[in-house]
Amino acid sequence: MKKNLKKSRKISLGLAAAGLLTLLGLLLVELQTRETAVRRFQDVAIGGAFSLTNEQGQPRSEADFAGRPMLIYFGFTFCPDVCPLSLDVMGAALETLETQNPKAFNALQPVFISVDPARDTPEQLADYLSYFHPKISGLTGSPEQIAQVKKAFRVYAVRRDAAEDPQNYNVDHSSFFYLMDGKGRYLAHFDHALEAEVLAQKIAAKLR
Repeated sequence: MKKNLKKSRKISLGLAAAGLLTLLGLLLVELQTRETAVRRFQDVAIGGAFSLTNEQGQPRSEADFAGRPMLIYFGFTFCPDVCPLSLDVMGAALETLETQNPKAFNALQPVFISVDPARDTPEQLADYLSYFHPKISGLTGSPEQIAQVKKAFRVYAVRRDAAEDPQNYNVDHSSFFYLMDGKGRYLAHFDHALEAEVLAQKIAAKLR
Protein backbone atom coordinates (compact mmCIF):
# COMPACT_ATOMS: atom_id res chain seq x y z
CA MET A 1 0.00 0.00 0.00
CA LYS A 2 2.79 2.41 0.98
CA LYS A 3 4.71 1.56 -2.20
CA ASN A 4 1.64 2.39 -4.29
CA LEU A 5 1.21 5.74 -2.49
CA LYS A 6 4.85 6.64 -3.04
CA LYS A 7 4.57 5.67 -6.68
CA SER A 8 1.41 7.76 -7.09
CA ARG A 9 3.10 10.77 -5.47
CA LYS A 10 6.12 10.46 -7.76
CA ILE A 11 3.86 10.27 -10.78
CA SER A 12 1.88 13.33 -9.59
CA LEU A 13 5.07 15.30 -8.92
CA GLY A 14 6.42 14.30 -12.29
CA LEU A 15 3.26 15.40 -14.06
CA ALA A 16 3.23 18.69 -12.13
CA ALA A 17 6.87 19.36 -13.03
CA ALA A 18 6.21 18.55 -16.67
CA GLY A 19 3.18 20.85 -16.66
CA LEU A 20 5.21 23.65 -15.09
CA LEU A 21 7.97 23.27 -17.67
CA THR A 22 5.39 23.33 -20.45
CA LEU A 23 3.83 26.49 -19.02
CA LEU A 24 7.21 28.18 -18.69
CA GLY A 25 8.01 27.21 -22.26
CA LEU A 26 4.75 28.71 -23.51
CA LEU A 27 5.39 31.92 -21.56
CA LEU A 28 8.89 32.16 -23.03
CA VAL A 29 7.52 31.71 -26.55
CA GLU A 30 4.88 34.40 -25.89
CA LEU A 31 7.48 36.86 -24.60
CA GLN A 32 9.75 36.20 -27.57
CA THR A 33 6.82 36.66 -29.96
CA ARG A 34 5.89 40.00 -28.41
CA GLU A 35 9.51 41.17 -28.44
CA THR A 36 9.83 40.21 -32.10
CA ALA A 37 6.62 42.09 -32.94
CA VAL A 38 7.90 45.24 -31.21
CA ARG A 39 11.22 44.99 -33.04
CA ARG A 40 9.46 44.55 -36.37
CA PHE A 41 7.35 47.65 -35.71
CA GLN A 42 10.44 49.65 -34.84
CA ASP A 43 12.33 48.37 -37.88
CA VAL A 44 9.60 49.55 -40.26
CA ALA A 45 10.33 52.96 -41.76
CA ILE A 46 7.85 55.41 -40.21
CA GLY A 47 7.56 58.99 -41.37
CA GLY A 48 8.74 60.82 -44.44
CA ALA A 49 8.01 63.72 -46.74
CA PHE A 50 4.54 65.24 -46.79
CA SER A 51 2.79 68.26 -48.28
CA LEU A 52 -0.28 69.43 -46.34
CA THR A 53 -2.18 72.54 -45.24
CA ASN A 54 -2.44 73.85 -41.69
CA GLU A 55 -5.51 75.20 -39.89
CA GLN A 56 -4.72 78.69 -41.15
CA GLY A 57 -4.75 77.60 -44.78
CA GLN A 58 -0.96 77.77 -45.13
CA PRO A 59 0.99 75.02 -46.94
CA ARG A 60 3.18 72.95 -44.66
CA SER A 61 5.72 70.23 -45.33
CA GLU A 62 8.12 68.23 -43.19
CA ALA A 63 10.76 70.91 -43.91
CA ASP A 64 8.75 73.47 -41.90
CA PHE A 65 9.28 71.37 -38.78
CA ALA A 66 13.01 70.78 -39.28
CA GLY A 67 14.93 70.98 -36.03
CA ARG A 68 11.84 70.41 -33.89
CA PRO A 69 10.68 67.06 -32.55
CA MET A 70 7.01 66.39 -33.34
CA LEU A 71 4.32 64.57 -31.40
CA ILE A 72 1.81 63.51 -34.07
CA TYR A 73 -1.70 62.17 -33.68
CA PHE A 74 -3.89 61.08 -36.60
CA GLY A 75 -7.65 61.49 -36.26
CA PHE A 76 -10.64 63.49 -37.48
CA THR A 77 -12.73 66.33 -36.11
CA PHE A 78 -16.05 64.46 -36.32
CA CYS A 79 -14.67 61.64 -34.18
CA PRO A 80 -17.19 61.02 -31.38
CA ASP A 81 -14.89 59.92 -28.57
CA VAL A 82 -11.36 58.59 -29.16
CA CYS A 83 -9.90 61.67 -30.85
CA PRO A 84 -11.11 64.29 -28.35
CA LEU A 85 -10.00 62.11 -25.46
CA SER A 86 -6.59 61.61 -27.10
CA LEU A 87 -6.15 65.34 -27.69
CA ASP A 88 -7.09 65.97 -24.07
CA VAL A 89 -4.34 63.55 -23.05
CA MET A 90 -1.91 65.27 -25.40
CA GLY A 91 -2.81 68.67 -23.97
CA ALA A 92 -2.46 67.51 -20.36
CA ALA A 93 0.91 65.92 -21.19
CA LEU A 94 2.03 69.24 -22.69
CA GLU A 95 1.00 71.06 -19.52
CA THR A 96 2.98 68.57 -17.46
CA LEU A 97 6.03 69.04 -19.68
CA GLU A 98 5.73 72.82 -19.46
CA THR A 99 5.94 72.58 -15.67
CA GLN A 100 8.42 69.75 -15.24
CA ASN A 101 10.56 69.95 -18.39
CA PRO A 102 10.31 73.38 -20.06
CA LYS A 103 13.13 72.54 -22.47
CA ALA A 104 11.27 69.56 -23.91
CA PHE A 105 8.01 71.53 -23.94
CA ASN A 106 9.52 74.43 -25.88
CA ALA A 107 11.19 72.13 -28.40
CA LEU A 108 8.20 69.89 -29.05
CA GLN A 109 5.63 70.60 -31.78
CA PRO A 110 2.37 68.68 -31.28
CA VAL A 111 0.48 68.01 -34.53
CA PHE A 112 -2.99 66.70 -35.32
CA ILE A 113 -3.24 65.26 -38.85
CA SER A 114 -6.69 64.62 -40.29
CA VAL A 115 -7.64 61.28 -41.84
CA ASP A 116 -10.91 62.80 -43.09
CA PRO A 117 -9.96 65.29 -45.84
CA ALA A 118 -13.52 65.47 -47.18
CA ARG A 119 -14.83 67.22 -44.06
CA ASP A 120 -11.74 68.51 -42.27
CA THR A 121 -11.12 71.82 -44.01
CA PRO A 122 -8.60 74.27 -42.51
CA GLU A 123 -11.53 76.24 -41.06
CA GLN A 124 -13.00 73.11 -39.49
CA LEU A 125 -9.61 72.22 -38.01
CA ALA A 126 -9.15 75.70 -36.57
CA ASP A 127 -12.54 75.61 -34.86
CA TYR A 128 -11.99 72.08 -33.53
CA LEU A 129 -8.49 72.66 -32.19
CA SER A 130 -9.59 75.81 -30.35
CA TYR A 131 -10.99 73.46 -27.69
CA PHE A 132 -7.60 71.90 -26.98
CA HIS A 133 -4.08 72.99 -26.07
CA PRO A 134 -3.11 76.11 -28.08
CA LYS A 135 0.23 74.62 -29.09
CA ILE A 136 -1.39 71.84 -31.14
CA SER A 137 -1.24 72.53 -34.87
CA GLY A 138 -3.61 70.90 -37.35
CA LEU A 139 -2.86 69.58 -40.82
CA THR A 140 -5.18 68.46 -43.59
CA GLY A 141 -5.03 68.18 -47.37
CA SER A 142 -6.44 66.57 -50.46
CA PRO A 143 -7.40 62.87 -50.39
CA GLU A 144 -4.18 62.11 -52.28
CA GLN A 145 -2.04 64.07 -49.84
CA ILE A 146 -3.66 62.44 -46.83
CA ALA A 147 -3.27 59.00 -48.41
CA GLN A 148 0.45 59.72 -48.85
CA VAL A 149 1.05 60.79 -45.25
CA LYS A 150 -1.01 57.86 -43.93
CA LYS A 151 1.18 55.51 -45.93
CA ALA A 152 4.36 57.18 -44.70
CA PHE A 153 3.33 56.77 -41.06
CA ARG A 154 1.74 53.33 -41.49
CA VAL A 155 -1.61 54.67 -40.31
CA TYR A 156 -4.76 52.59 -40.67
CA ALA A 157 -7.89 54.62 -41.51
CA VAL A 158 -11.04 53.40 -43.29
CA ARG A 159 -14.27 55.30 -43.91
CA ARG A 160 -17.45 53.56 -42.70
CA ASP A 161 -20.57 54.96 -44.34
CA ALA A 162 -23.86 55.02 -42.47
CA ALA A 163 -26.66 53.48 -44.57
CA GLU A 164 -29.26 56.00 -43.40
CA ASP A 165 -27.03 59.06 -43.91
CA PRO A 166 -23.92 58.69 -46.13
CA GLN A 167 -22.63 62.11 -45.04
CA ASN A 168 -22.73 61.16 -41.37
CA TYR A 169 -19.96 58.58 -41.66
CA ASN A 170 -17.34 57.38 -39.23
CA VAL A 171 -13.64 56.71 -39.82
CA ASP A 172 -12.06 53.69 -38.17
CA HIS A 173 -8.40 54.49 -37.52
CA SER A 174 -5.37 53.46 -35.52
CA SER A 175 -4.80 55.59 -32.45
CA PHE A 176 -1.18 56.29 -31.50
CA PHE A 177 0.99 59.25 -30.63
CA TYR A 178 4.06 59.24 -32.89
CA LEU A 179 7.19 60.92 -31.55
CA MET A 180 9.61 62.09 -34.26
CA ASP A 181 12.99 63.73 -33.73
CA GLY A 182 14.15 67.06 -35.16
CA LYS A 183 15.18 65.36 -38.39
CA GLY A 184 11.82 63.73 -38.93
CA ARG A 185 13.02 60.32 -37.78
CA TYR A 186 10.82 57.98 -35.78
CA LEU A 187 11.66 57.79 -32.07
CA ALA A 188 8.70 56.00 -30.51
CA HIS A 189 4.95 55.54 -30.53
CA PHE A 190 2.64 55.62 -27.54
CA ASP A 191 -0.87 54.31 -26.99
CA HIS A 192 -3.55 57.00 -26.85
CA ALA A 193 -4.89 55.54 -23.58
CA LEU A 194 -1.76 56.40 -21.58
CA GLU A 195 -2.20 58.69 -18.61
CA ALA A 196 -1.00 62.20 -19.41
CA GLU A 197 1.78 62.20 -16.80
CA VAL A 198 3.10 58.87 -18.10
CA LEU A 199 3.05 60.18 -21.66
CA ALA A 200 4.93 63.30 -20.58
CA GLN A 201 7.57 61.19 -18.82
CA LYS A 202 8.05 58.96 -21.86
CA ILE A 203 8.38 61.96 -24.19
CA ALA A 204 10.90 63.65 -21.90
CA ALA A 205 12.96 60.46 -21.66
CA LYS A 206 13.16 60.20 -25.46
CA LEU A 207 14.09 63.87 -25.92
CA ARG A 208 17.04 63.89 -23.53
